[in-house]
Order: sequence, then structure tokens, then C-alpha cells
Amino acid sequence: MSIAKGLLFQVLKSKNYTVSRSNQTALILLAGGSGERMRGEVGDKVLTPLAGQTVFAWNLDAFHAAQCIHTWVIVYRDGAQRRALSNIIQSKLPATDVIWAEGGHSRADSVRHGLASLPAEVSQVLIHDAARPLIRAESIQAVCKGLAKHPAVVLAHPVVDTIKQLPAASQPADGALPAETLDRSRLWAMETPQGFDRTLIERAYAEAKGTLTDDASAVEAIGGTLQLLANTDPNPKLTTPADLKLMEHLLGQKSASQPAFRIGFGYDIHRFIEDRPLILGGVEIPSPKGLDGHSDADVLVHALADAIFGACGLPDIGVWFANDDPAIAGIDSLKILEKAVEEAGKLGFRVGNIDSALIAEFPKISPHLEAMKQRLAPVLKVKASSIGIKATTQERIGALGQGAGIAAQAVVLMHR
Repeated sequence: MSIAKGLLFQVLKSKNYTVSRSNQTALILLAGGSGERMRGEVGDKVLTPLAGQTVFAWNLDAFHAAQCIHTWVIVYRDGAQRRALSNIIQSKLPATDVIWAEGGHSRADSVRHGLASLPAEVSQVLIHDAARPLIRAESIQAVCKGLAKHPAVVLAHPVVDTIKQLPAASQPADGALPAETLDRSRLWAMETPQGFDRTLIERAYAEAKGTLTDDASAVEAIGGTLQLLANTDPNPKLTTPADLKLMEHLLGQKSASQPAFRIGFGYDIHRFIEDRPLILGGVEIPSPKGLDGHSDADVLVHALADAIFGACGLPDIGVWFANDDPAIAGIDSLKILEKAVEEAGKLGFRVGNIDSALIAEFPKISPHLEAMKQRLAPVLKVKASSIGIKATTQERIGALGQGAGIAAQAVVLMHR
């Protein structure tokens, strides 16, 4: 964890707000900025390639890996940009539903449009500038956790440079000017994401007047209470062409130190038993017998889950779901698969595609393969076309060949 501990502190005093205890958290990702300070060197800074993928894609990776976002709101600039952003989302997170909100004339207007698009069940909001592609999942998680106790949690870092304040409307090019040295021990630079109780941030943007450079400023303007969360990881904002070189270096180091892909293999086998339904790939298959097991004995799903756990270097199913735990007797195996996907996400991995095989003498499985793909796709968070399932027999060789049970093999490709 790179978030400095013990540095969560109140910086503004005002009226109290009740923090919602619901865990429905939305992300408003601001991607429609004009990028005027890029001086025309790039057409769209959030679509600029950076260390192997776009600036926008780095944001998707981080927030998906954080596993604390329930609703995604993307604020875009125009139709062309929306189509480009949508293509990136479909490529990286095809199972993620997105709410689109068109940006406004200012950052504050864009945030207002994003807030207006939130569904009723959302109670907490994270607002992030897509021009900060280095944000880490751990930092996002820290903001989400902070919202359990505080109505507003803002990432920030202490200012380490000596800061000179010039007279109003003055520029260094104006010549020799008097300047005031500010006490840097009291200065903090704001970052994003900034997290808020929904009621508070909606009221802030409804009532705050004047120029708002960030969301904390809106809360401050109505006398709200902020908590600063010190971030010790680099999280710069892409503002000028010079920033591209720094980010390319930092992200290049990150990519080089972490594999882009992982491959996992899973195998499972269960014997037949009387008077039990046969569940394969989350689908009930017509059969005179089912499979024996502490769960619903879905042999295909178990192989898939173990492949995901193995690809990420995690313990196998038995560690997560012990076969002697009465609390999970008869558990739907899709919940096991959900757990595997969740734990992989915490490590920054998502499923790319899977290939698998079911080995059984009976019943006839092939007619049900497409239904299995459709059932598994939303759990794996991939398209059904990214799932391969084959059915074969043991050619009457060995116990499987004599119809003693069903076995499954699975191979999974995980993307960072």
C-alpha cells in the first residue's frame, strides 16, 4: 500500500453531513477536456498512446482493478470521441455497462452533467480527471474506504517546492517583481479521484458560485468538510507536452516490471450420483444422474475458477471454499467463479479468453454449449465469443470411459 498511513485529517470545519452507508459507488470519469495547454501537439490527450495503450485505457485498468465501482459514468466531448472511447471500453471491459454524459463548457458543467446522469441507487461518487492515467488501484480503494467514514475524501500530496506568490495579474515575463514566499509546510496539491457522499456533492455543485478548479473547491464553497488523503504515488495530470515524456517513462517502468499476460490451467473431476441435477457451465442439463460434490459440483466452472486462481498465483478453490464448510453446502458454483474473477481483479488482472473441454460418455452435452457460454460470459466479464467449450468422450477407456463421472479441463488467458 502506497497511501501514507495516519495522514487522513480534517482541513475544513463546517456543518456535519451524514455519510451514506450504502456501498453503491459511481465513478464520473471526465474525458472531454479541451487540452488547450497541449498546444496542438496531440489531437485528444485522453486518446494519446502512452506506454502501449491510450491514456483513457490506463484509467480503465486502474478503476476496474480497484473493484469498488458499481456505476461508470463517462463524460465525453463529442460524438467522435464517444465512439473512440466506447471502442476502448468494448475491447478492455466488454461486460461493463457505461452511462454516457456529454461534457459542458467548463469542467464544473461537465461534472454537473455527470451528476445529473446518476441512477437513484448511487449514494457515493468518485470524480476523476482522465488526464491522470497513473492513478493506482490502491489509491482508488483508499478513497472508497474513506467514504465509509467521511462525506468527502480527496487525494492530495504535500508541496515540496518553494512557492512564490506574485502580485495579482503579474507574470514572470513582466520583469523584476516583488514576490511573497508561501509556507510550503501548509500547502497541499489536490489530485483526483475525489470522493463524496452524493447528497453533499450534488448540493455543492448546485449552490457553489464562481470558478471551480476541482470538486473539493465546490464543497469548500458551501462550507463542507474535507478529508485529505496523502498519496505517495506519482499521480500527475497530463497538461503540457512535457508531461507525456514523464508519464511515458513512469508507465513504461510499470509495464516492464509487470507481465502483461498470465496463463492458467484448471482441471476438475466429479463422479456421478443418483437423485441430483446435473449442472455444467451454470446450466442444468437433462440427465438421469448428477455429479457428487459439496457444492452443486459444476465441474466445468470449478476448472475455470482454478485456472484463474492459478494464473494469478493464488491458492486453489479448496482454500477459498473448503469442502467441509457446512455454510457453503450446495453453493452455486458460479459464486466460486465470481470470487476467482474478483480476486484476479484485485491483482490487476481480467479474463481475456478461455478454452475448455468437457469429457463425458453421457449425457449429450453439445446441444447445451452455447447456453453455457451465455451463462458464463457475464460472470467472466467477457463476450460469449471469448469462451471456448468443447465436449468429447473418453472412448470408453478407463473409469470416465465407463461413465463413472465427468471431467473438465480449462485454459485461461489473463490480461493485466
